[in-house]
Amino acid sequence: MKIRVISALVALLILIGLYVALDVQGLRYICVFGGLMSILEYARLTFPRLDAPRHLEWCFVGFSAILFFLTAGGLWGTPSLARLDVALIFSSVAAVTLIMLALLTVRTAEDLTPVLQVQAYSLMGLFYCGMFPGLVTRLLLFDHGQVWFLGFLAIVFSGDTFAYFAGRTFGKKKLLEPVSPKKTVAGSIGGLAGSAAAGLALSFIFFRETPAIEIVLMAMVTGAFAQVGDLFESLIKRVADVKDSGSLMPGHGGVLDRLDGVLFAAPVYFGMVTFLTT
Repeated sequence: MKIRVISALVALLILIGLYVALDVQGLRYICVFGGLMSILEYARLTFPRLDAPRHLEWCFVGFSAILFFLTAGGLWGTPSLARLDVALIFSSVAAVTLIMLALLTVRTAEDLTPVLQVQAYSLMGLFYCGMFPGLVTRLLLFDHGQVWFLGFLAIVFSGDTFAYFAGRTFGKKKLLEPVSPKKTVAGSIGGLAGSAAAGLALSFIFFRETPAIEIVLMAMVTGAFAQVGDLFESLIKRVADVKDSGSLMPGHGGVLDRLDGVLFAAPVYFGMVTFLTT
């Protein structure tokens, strides 16, 4: 527990330090680091255990990294949805290319099931680690982008924190034991309450012109999707038979272990922010 808290505080201090020193650009550097590390950790979790050819794994890493930068955009433009067209076109081309490369291994495969599994993991990973982190980064392009971005992190991580303590205090009934034995129904409810509390705070501090109920509901929907993202990454690790996606953050695991909820909630949060600001 002590190591976990210290590790979280160090990460928070790095985030604050980069923001204070470099303003929005510091937050972009954090996004780039998190996005690229998520891609690498996902590839290490999935491809070796599928006995996929090494060149296919690195093609996936490269395509996902390019898709991340294209989706993020972005970075020096405007948050116009039209600018996502290039990323959507590239993701389609990358998807069919990865399918084709996996098909080429059929000539030496006795069982075709792993070939389809490699294709499925590749396509899933393109969105999970290529498109979704880009949408997180893209939040910085909105008016008050720093607030939307940091508010997003506050909503997700407040949900994580409340879920942890509610689960430890009241948790008895398991939420989805085959996937994540430690998660409980009480923890899930506590997580939603934590996300709602973060949304309420954001409403009163930064978005007084917007009805508080809208921000709170947005926060709860975001928190719900973040919890699904946590379960999704737990499923991947369960299948891969590993405890953590990496070891970069002592007490937490890898970057993907910390960003699983952030990545999964990114599309719905980005969509809601787009609706509220246009």
